[in-house]
Amino acid sequence: MKMFLRLLVALLFVASLSLTQAAPIGPAKGKMLTELQVIPTRVLQRSISRKFYKTLLISPVEGWVTVRATLSGTRLSGARVIHSDLGGTYDSLALKRASEVLISANYTTDRPNLGSSVLVHLLIYKIADGTLALSFAHLDEPGGDQADYYGCSRLTVLKPNGTSEEIKGPEGLEGKGWVIRRGIKQNLEATLKMEPKIPH
Repeated sequence: MKMFLRLLVALLFVASLSLTQAAPIGPAKGKMLTELQVIPTRVLQRSISRKFYKTLLISPVEGWVTVRATLSGTRLSGARVIHSDLGGTYDSLALKRASEVLISANYTTDRPNLGSSVLVHLLIYKIADGTLALSFAHLDEPGGDQADYYGCSRLTVLKPNGTSEEIKGPEGLEGKGWVIRRGIKQNLEATLKMEPKIPH
């Protein structure tokens, strides 16, 4: 019995240590992408080019905003900022990106495309032309980072003169949303056409 208790205490200690290490520490400024451990890099890696992803791995993050929302149909509702750097400067942009997110085919037997928690991350980088704003979304639930996401991250260059320029994603996917595949092959455009239109 004593041996069992000792083993249980050891397991609890290891689990608590893992949780402590996974928690974000302070602002993101100056940190690398892989140091922001709550961001599932596997999801981001699928939504940008391989070359650009390698660049992000060695580029320090200037700021980071996270929005939590609920997937209702194919759109997000109840969006709110849960993490914000840089004095809230980019909170409104993060909320705007969340309002534009479209997620399709998140079907499960208990929740058919309804009620899932979603996180929308906005990462800010300083570049020669101004500021790069990169955003992407993922399911915030068990196994959410293991699903196959098909879509494209949003990339915008915010220039010093106040203008902005959208960088188009590969294969024309930018602006068409995300499809989540769980072992079933789907065509992105066909699946989105099948989804009910929700006014926004």
